Amino acid sequence: MPTVEGLTPQIMWYTLYGIFAVALLFLIGFRVYDAIHTLAERRRQRRESVKPDFAEKVAKQVIKDLSPRLEKIESNLEKDKKRLETHEQLISGMQTGQKEIHDGLSAIAKFLIVLSTYGNIGDHEKVKEATADLQKFLAERL
Repeated sequence: MPTVEGLTPQIMWYTLYGIFAVALLFLIGFRVYDAIHTLAERRRQRRESVKPDFAEKVAKQVIKDLSPRLEKIESNLEKDKKRLETHEQLISGMQTGQKEIHDGLSAIAKFLIVLSTYGNIGDHEKVKEATADLQKFLAERL
C-alpha cells in the first residue's frame, strides 16, 4: 500500500482538476443529450405537420387558447353597451326636462309681457324699460 503523506498542494491541485474535469464531462454530456432531444422533437413536429389534420389541430388549439379572452371581451362590450344605453336614456330625459323648462319660462315671460302691457302697473319708466328688455330677450331667443 502506498503511504499517504497528507494533504499537499499538489494533491489539492489534482483534486481540483479532477472535479473540473468531471463537471466538464457532465456539461458536455448534458449538451449532447439536449441536442439529440431537440433534433428528435423537430423531426416529430415535421412529421406531424405533414399530416392532413395538422391545420385543424392548430386551429382548434388557437380557438381554445383565445376563447377565454374573447368571452371577456364580449362581456366587457355588453357592459359598455348597457352603460351607453343608460346614458342615452339619461340624456333623453334631460332634453325632455330642458324642453319643459324652456316652455314654462316662455309662458312666464309672455305672461309678464301681457301683465306689464295691460296691467295697471303704471307708466313708470322702469316698468317700460323692463318690458322692453324682456321683449328684446324673447325676440332674440325664440
